[in-house]
Amino acid sequence: MKTFMPANQKGGVGKTTTGYNFTHYAAEKKHRSALVDADEQGNATKAMAPYAITEFNAADLFSDKPLPLPEEFPRLVLIPTDRVRLRDVEQSELDDMQLLENLRARLAELAPHFDYMTFDTPGSNSRIANAFLAVSDFVIVPCKIDPFSVDVSAEVLRRIKFIQRHFNPDLVNFGILANEFDARQPAQVQDFKELLASHHQYMFPKPIMDRQAYREAAGAQVPVWQLKEGGAGENRQRIKSAARDAGKEMRAVFDILLGRMESTGV
Repeated sequence: MKTFMPANQKGGVGKTTTGYNFTHYAAEKKHRSALVDADEQGNATKAMAPYAITEFNAADLFSDKPLPLPEEFPRLVLIPTDRVRLRDVEQSELDDMQLLENLRARLAELAPHFDYMTFDTPGSNSRIANAFLAVSDFVIVPCKIDPFSVDVSAEVLRRIKFIQRHFNPDLVNFGILANEFDARQPAQVQDFKELLASHHQYMFPKPIMDRQAYREAAGAQVPVWQLKEGGAGENRQRIKSAARDAGKEMRAVFDILLGRMESTGV
């Protein structure tokens, strides 16, 4: 089982959008695919509610007890959030290494049942987010193009290096994924140029543009390329075109990601 985490310690930068769309994409490529929603906000649980299992949730992955596994998992699965119990995990008196040991043991139980597992974690430098980084095979840093988000993303790159050095030397960092980029905004264009200049070695080769279709697809609980037509007349055609363009763009990003993941020996 290969594990993947969109990581950032700032909310609203596209972690959930990247994660739940990639989970769908991997399933459509005939892989057994799961998403773990370890974020208290539960946005991924809302976006993937039709695929949620009921036997256990994300908080149970930090338990020292074996998971109550179903006899068989579907090809596409959501392991949903549990706001209260995840807060308890974050504030637990267990030390970080014990939480990490529990997480590794529970993921080992799930490994025979999935080819890809994606982690959606809090937009903060939290114990839960760091634990999932420590067990991930691959990480990418979604980043909105504004000065504050860029600065925070640079901090996340340093955090990833710390995790690689002390906990997970095999973690592959795909770098910064420019997200919700609007080339019509001069300030964003300038910020993007500065980001390329200062972090060119960490930049993912394709950006994701700012499109309303991503938000509409999350609300409709489908990947963006499956967003149905809505409304009538001009509005109907606008949504259809936006979904088609967004889906093509995101699939191009995921083609690169999956190709790199498949080429590793993980």
